Amino acid sequence: MSPRRRLTLSDVRKIALALPETAEGSHMGHADLRVRNKIFAGLPNDGRTINLMATPENVDALVAADPDTFRDVWGGRWIGVRLDRVSLKQLRELIEDAWRVRATKPAPRRRSGSPRTR
Repeated sequence: MSPRRRLTLSDVRKIALALPETAEGSHMGHADLRVRNKIFAGLPNDGRTINLMATPENVDALVAADPDTFRDVWGGRWIGVRLDRVSLKQLRELIEDAWRVRATKPAPRRRSGSPRTR
């Protein structure tokens, strides 16, 4: 069995930038990936981790299942991922999930009170 190749930020960029409407940007001194100008992935300067948008349920499940690989990085809405501990397949799924969370349009807000009809 051959050792698994260590994943890099180049792998992250390749996967993410293949998704529709995705562009690279930056904020707070580090690169990020966005869909429709909404950040779904942060690329810390350490080059060994990424931070991905996630549902609170997924954050909780991933951290509980493997706290050496995953950590809650921002109040249950972002998951930190060690690139040396995930497979390419798992990384792709995590990035696609993060993209989906941000790309999905929220339901329209209901106005308080309804307009009068004549």
